[in-house]
Amino acid sequence: MAKGYLVDNAQRCIRFRIPGSGRPVKFAISFDTLAQCFGALAPEQAFKENRKAIHATAEQLLSSGRPAEADGWVWIRGPES
Repeated sequence: MAKGYLVDNAQRCIRFRIPGSGRPVKFAISFDTLAQCFGALAPEQAFKENRKAIHATAEQLLSSGRPAEADGWVWIRGPES
């Protein structure tokens, strides 16, 4: 995760971490959510071009107490998910 994120082609998502209370919190956003929210850009390009908005959403989820799913990641879902 040298870039601060990892493109996970097997799970069709981009994984990243943001600082939490005491330790980083693991987030993931699916390729489908990226396409739904940001258009037909390639997933990594959509993530990079909209990183501030995606991180802001992650911070909102963190502050609202959204728990991690069974896989240990907090997933960012699109409006239809």
